[in-house]
Amino acid sequence: MLRRSLLAALTALALLPLRALAATRPQKQVLAFYYGWYRTKGAQAHWQNPGSPNTPVTGPYDSQDDAVIARHVQQASNNGITGFIASWWGPGDPTDQQLPKLLDAAAKTNLKVCAYIENAATPQVLADQVLYLHSHYTHHKQWLMLDGRPVIFLYDRVLQTLGLEGWKQARALIGNKALAFIATGNGRNQINERAPYVDGVHIYDMAYYLAQDHGVEWLWRRQFYKGWVGYQAGLKVRTATILPGFDDRLVPDRPKPRPVIDRDKGKLFRSLWDAAIAADPDWILIVSFNEWHEASEIEPSQQNGDRELLTCRQKSARFLR
Repeated sequence: MLRRSLLAALTALALLPLRALAATRPQKQVLAFYYGWYRTKGAQAHWQNPGSPNTPVTGPYDSQDDAVIARHVQQASNNGITGFIASWWGPGDPTDQQLPKLLDAAAKTNLKVCAYIENAATPQVLADQVLYLHSHYTHHKQWLMLDGRPVIFLYDRVLQTLGLEGWKQARALIGNKALAFIATGNGRNQINERAPYVDGVHIYDMAYYLAQDHGVEWLWRRQFYKGWVGYQAGLKVRTATILPGFDDRLVPDRPKPRPVIDRDKGKLFRSLWDAAIAADPDWILIVSFNEWHEASEIEPSQQNGDRELLTCRQKSARFLR
């Protein structure tokens, strides 16, 4: 009896560090990049032809329409997506006008929402944008949190424009507000450079990685995600980005040639899900829910139906369990 008790005690002690480590990891999330810039009322926006290889099942819609927002929230929450990273272009922009509607619609579900700051010309502009989001929206109960702090994502363009020193200046101007920032980190060197100044990193432009010839694709995908998630050790959250496909050749003024990623009848998306799950990230990020210009959408389309949403439901259940 004494030996059994001693063995049980030693086993419990051995497991303590592992349990403590598991307890410190953030809650798992499946987050989709979301775009609220489409208009059909008044001056049409973002549906001009040519504009996208694919078309929504519903046809063109208006992102300010409450029924459209409610439909998107339900489609996401019913299919394993736990949050939207909402593209945001500054105070007064249509994406800003839509954000409170999106938050209120999400409150009828468990879906979380945060903002994706797309552009900032100076450190002061970025600081003003962050403080605006903080004062107007981040106290909403549906805002995505990390370690009890509201999350804000920064698109690659922001740090490309400001540089790391500009980001440090913006962070100083923001002050001691309890916020969590997820910037881009394209490669190990960039992750190492930015890691001390952010809470997490992510890739948005996965198409450029996937467009290269890797030989045995499934093996490369597994190795890529394992390495990518491993590079993020020490950050507050580890992310892995997946997408169903990509084709932005109809978008004017983008330098040629463009990367084109075929969906392979849904096989690509399923394969990337599997590779990402195997790498054990905290958050899986999906590019995108509805970026129709780049044909990366998982929102149901006339061309692909709801295939990608159903994949999300199946794979997300496996990842989140």
